Amino acid sequence: MKKLYPYLTLIFVLSLFSCSSDSEEPAPEPDVVAPTADFEIAGFSNSSSSEPIVVSNQIEINIDARDAGGVAKVEAFINDQKVGEDTTAPYQIIVDISGYASKHFQTGKFRDYTLKIVVTDTSGNTASQEQIINIDNELPVISEVSLETETVINGETNEVTFNIADNESLKEVKTYINNELLSEIVDDNYQINIDTRNLADGGNTFSIEATDIADNTATFEVAFIVDNTGPEMVVPDLVEGQILDETLSIVPEVTDAFSEVVSLEILFGDTQLALIENASDYQIDFNPELFSTGTGLLRFIGTDSLGNVSETSISIEILRRLIAINFPASYYNPVFARIYVFASTMDGEILDVKRIFEDTQRIVLRTDIEINPDSEFMLTIGEYQTGAFGNASEFTTLQNLTPSSLSTINLKTYPRFEAGPTQPLRFPATGFDPDDLLGISSEGFGYGGSFFRETSELSLDRRRNISSTINTDFIYLPLFNFDLNEYSYYVADWEFPSDFVLTPDIFVSEGVERRTYEPILTSGSYESSNIWIAGYFNEDEFQNNVYHRIYGIGYGFNPQGGIPYYFNNIFHKYRYNVRINNYYTERTGEPLNSFQTLDWAVDYNFANNEIDLVKNGNGHSVGKIFINSDSPVVIDGLNVSYRWNLLFDSEKMDKIVLPKIPEEIQTWGFYQIYEQNTMEVQQAEIKRYDGIESYNEYLDKVIKNNEFSYLVSPVMESTFKSSVNGVYFRAPHSLLD
Repeated sequence: MKKLYPYLTLIFVLSLFSCSSDSEEPAPEPDVVAPTADFEIAGFSNSSSSEPIVVSNQIEINIDARDAGGVAKVEAFINDQKVGEDTTAPYQIIVDISGYASKHFQTGKFRDYTLKIVVTDTSGNTASQEQIINIDNELPVISEVSLETETVINGETNEVTFNIADNESLKEVKTYINNELLSEIVDDNYQINIDTRNLADGGNTFSIEATDIADNTATFEVAFIVDNTGPEMVVPDLVEGQILDETLSIVPEVTDAFSEVVSLEILFGDTQLALIENASDYQIDFNPELFSTGTGLLRFIGTDSLGNVSETSISIEILRRLIAINFPASYYNPVFARIYVFASTMDGEILDVKRIFEDTQRIVLRTDIEINPDSEFMLTIGEYQTGAFGNASEFTTLQNLTPSSLSTINLKTYPRFEAGPTQPLRFPATGFDPDDLLGISSEGFGYGGSFFRETSELSLDRRRNISSTINTDFIYLPLFNFDLNEYSYYVADWEFPSDFVLTPDIFVSEGVERRTYEPILTSGSYESSNIWIAGYFNEDEFQNNVYHRIYGIGYGFNPQGGIPYYFNNIFHKYRYNVRINNYYTERTGEPLNSFQTLDWAVDYNFANNEIDLVKNGNGHSVGKIFINSDSPVVIDGLNVSYRWNLLFDSEKMDKIVLPKIPEEIQTWGFYQIYEQNTMEVQQAEIKRYDGIESYNEYLDKVIKNNEFSYLVSPVMESTFKSSVNGVYFRAPHSLLD
């Protein structure tokens, strides 16, 4: 092994020498070629020239540097002071020169700065280019802009002028509206026009942008207001299609967001109602009576201080008001399936119809017929009630109304009692002569009582007033012995003990008097009379007609010494009625000793739904016709009944025409009878009221506020003709009594 080592060593050395000799190449020549260099300052095409260029406070230098071996870096120098470097293509250097002085202080001339770009390749070779630059850091000055902040302008022509100054030359001037180019000014005429027709009302901006040759840019912005629209007008008192039938105070609200309101013109159609200038109160009263009925436009034309004009139009309908009716909250009676109110001409033609619902508070009846405040019409309330075996219709008609005599009716809630007894009481009666008990009969506000001879019991039936809280606290139970002409009574509240027994000892006669009245006839001989007397325990009962019957009886002969009756002086106030033949009177207070009948007469003939009247006598003012079915009429297997009260001016009316029936009511059962002209008149009367001189005064004092007539007038007297001799049909209704 040792012998081989030198040999192997020699072979290894020779091998290395042989390999090294085979791979050796000549060393490369050094890179001595400079890179190419060129540059351009953004915005200038003459960069790298000998002519100075004016630049602003920042320059962007784009460099074109190339070298076969690669570029290591590019550098920027100003006056040999390095100001930037870039090592990655594409080469760009941005230099902030805002800190360099622009001009010589003493001469005011630009300073020359040398901008040099040096390109170095990877071998360290360099190339450079230079450019003389002048630095301009002064912005143009924009001044004397004629458009001031918040100026309000409008229309096609709005001239704006301004001035622009710069220490050197301006390159461009542009104007903008809301950041959109308005114009570019190419001369020194700094004047533009703003056309607001395509601009939105309200805040807008006008701006000026001035750029000098160094790209120094100055801007000026001013906010202004465009007002191309006239005043805004709102009329709270009116809605589209509103019906006007009486004078309405109209108070337009006129505002303008940007200008002053200088005038408001109000017209109806083309007729000027008012021209209000330089005012803040625009109220006017519009009287539809001055214009024909029908539809029309109320026009409101507003003008502002810039001359903008706007118009608001509201369509209205002019009708003639007949009457308004106000309903209390609890007026509606659910017993009635339907309630209607309608107005008619005096010859029966329908003018207007309204249905009354549970929530109805007010209705107004109107017409498009030209009428004046003294034109007469009639008003009818129709109520319809239906059941399993038939139906009933009730009408109340007020004739000879005028819009001026009765413009409004204010109804009250009339007593409405429960349909069935709520407190039927039966008490045993002991100790009475059987004939005495025949005279026990009680009648009052919401109650009644009678004696059942078969069971010797007193039955008291009380019904609660469900339309209001008005009720009676007492029961008045009279006891009359016809044979002995004795009268006694019992007064109790409604808290009867469970073991109550009716006995003679609880009846008393204190305050009872037997009196008489004498009929004084104006013609003919006496035939029959009756008297009815009611008492009231206190003033509240009197005001609300919470009555207690004291006495009520009729006589068919003339007893010697006058007609007797019983009176009880325990009550606070009294109301009574007396009939003597065809004379009838209702009065307050105690009955008189005598009653003189009237020298009036009335007769009638009914045909074709018209009543011809024959009447004579002076002093009457109110007439009343009562139409009533004596008994139900069977139509299509149903019992149909009807009643109709008609009130009229008895001084002027000789013919009463029934109003025609509106289509809405023609389904009611009575309509067939109406069409066949077979309804029955049961009574016609003419009457007068103390303290009421005319029919219109009666309407005003009694009907207007739905008063009890006895609270307005203490005495009513009437002459009547009835279909039943000796019977007066009072035929009350909540509107009439």
